[in-house]
Amino acid sequence: SMEWLIPNWIVVALGYLLALATSLRVVLQRREPTATLAWILGVLLVPYLGALAYLVFGRRRLDRQVRRRRARATMIEPKLERELGDDSLSAATSRESFPELQPPDENLLSRLSTRIGCRWPTMGNAVELLVDAERAYLSMEEAIESAEKHIHFQFYILQPDGTGARFRDLLTRKAKEGVEVRVLVDGVGSFYAERFMQPLVAAGGEFAEFLPVGRLSRHWHPNLRNHRKLVVVDGKVGFTGGVNIGDEYTGRKKRVGSWRDTHLRIQGPAVRHLQEIFAEDWHFATGRKPDTEHWFESVVPQGDARVHIIASGPDTDTQPIQRIFFSAVNSATERVWLTTPYFVPDQPMLVALETAALRGCDVRLLLPSRSDAPLVLHAGRSYYNELLACGVRIFEYQPGILHAKTMLVDRSWATVGSSNMD
Repeated sequence: SMEWLIPNWIVVALGYLLALATSLRVVLQRREPTATLAWILGVLLVPYLGALAYLVFGRRRLDRQVRRRRARATMIEPKLERELGDDSLSAATSRESFPELQPPDENLLSRLSTRIGCRWPTMGNAVELLVDAERAYLSMEEAIESAEKHIHFQFYILQPDGTGARFRDLLTRKAKEGVEVRVLVDGVGSFYAERFMQPLVAAGGEFAEFLPVGRLSRHWHPNLRNHRKLVVVDGKVGFTGGVNIGDEYTGRKKRVGSWRDTHLRIQGPAVRHLQEIFAEDWHFATGRKPDTEHWFESVVPQGDARVHIIASGPDTDTQPIQRIFFSAVNSATERVWLTTPYFVPDQPMLVALETAALRGCDVRLLLPSRSDAPLVLHAGRSYYNELLACGVRIFEYQPGILHAKTMLVDRSWATVGSSNMD
């Protein structure tokens, strides 16, 4: 009847108005063309569900940028300038106060990394490559055992299993000894960690979750997570790379099998930048302004490695890591060797890899043959034919799960990190 037709038309009209408004917002976000098209088709085909999905999953950036910069300006940089005589954003100050903090050289990639990464590369670092989780865990445990002042422990995944208990108990013991212990995990990646870490809190340690699931707020979004894996001990030793905390990383879980990963142990001026990143994340997660007076040790050269710590995420406008990876591949003259567990490149990166191979570079991709994310694995394989046709060589890792995130360009530049190429 007519009395039912009118409400139906209203529902339909409102649905398409909602779809139109959502589509406009998608376009204004200037996403990748394929992502933009996918969202627009979704909200047009199922307007109400599509708009709801976009509201929950579609936002790319945290409403965190202003808070983060304010925290950094008011809490960290003045302390660094006062305590160390070094404003890390000032080339002149860095050169005069610390010769080991060199400004970017004429290398274009180094210049780009500095301009969009917000931190200077540092000289005078000692870097140890830690192949596989067990070696990384032993090195981290050794550093934690030696801690005298503070331990900062931040991971995307901290599993409530045997490996998690191994670190929880060690951190709890150090907290009982009077060492300041702060543990920061992601609210989704480490969903069950809060109760698991209660012994640490009872011993005087501090625990926080990044955007926890149980506390909805305007800042919370399920797809905006803190994917970092870093440890800083006494401001002198730092760790970062691809390794999370869990039994699967050591190959103990039969359904997963052996797990291949890469991590770094760093000593020297670069550790201060890891400390700075932790301080920013800790302040955001807790809302408390930490007393960082003793967090930043004097800069003491430990080796001859040049290290550049690049922080990236949905709270950055310039997408530093994405742009640096793209530029690194484009700058290659000899080789590009890339290892990544989740290979779903955007169109610019795909073209960069293909053109590098076409101009004669040795381009090799080491990708997993099986994955903890099968959908991503098959999505990545859809690019194989196009890449192979251009001369890119693709290898699939056979012994187990490949989780390392590394890239080597020519003979002078390499990256180890927590960022995947998806």
